[in-house]
Amino acid sequence: MEDKIIISLISFLGIVFSVTLSFIISKYQNKLEIIRIHSEFIGQLYSERLKAYLDIYNLISGFIKIIKRKRITKEELIVFYEEYSILDSKYGVLFSHTTLRSSQLIKKITDLISCKEKFELSGDQEIELIEKLGEVETSMKLELGIYIYRDPTRIIKNLNIPKIKKEILDNIDKKNETKRI
Repeated sequence: MEDKIIISLISFLGIVFSVTLSFIISKYQNKLEIIRIHSEFIGQLYSERLKAYLDIYNLISGFIKIIKRKRITKEELIVFYEEYSILDSKYGVLFSHTTLRSSQLIKKITDLISCKEKFELSGDQEIELIEKLGEVETSMKLELGIYIYRDPTRIIKNLNIPKIKKEILDNIDKKNETKRI
């Protein structure tokens, strides 16, 4: 009888062990799948943000140059605001909290637009507008990682492996030369 109890106990422990192991493996696989899906989503989101932010950045940067070059009219401000609003409506879903918050600053332009018919920005208003537009540009750059990007050739030059370093740099130089031709 004791042999049957020992065999039953070993069988039971084997089943408990295999169920526990199966549960742990299943849980680990689920976590890996969630991480994979999340990584793909983040990659796609980044790619879409890059496209959207380029359009918005071009509009803002061009408008800042106009403000710096000459006094803008109310009509120019309205045209900019309408163009920005279209892009904001099209791409707003891609904004992070930081960019969304800074883009809200642009909406203060409506205060300027709603003022009296004769319109010319004062020097202080121009500076404030340029600062607010610059905040949007900076937040987009931060979000896309522009400020933390490191040039691969600079990273490679810091390596302490002379032979490999030289080969890598030579290959990069060869690729750059063929692109120029």
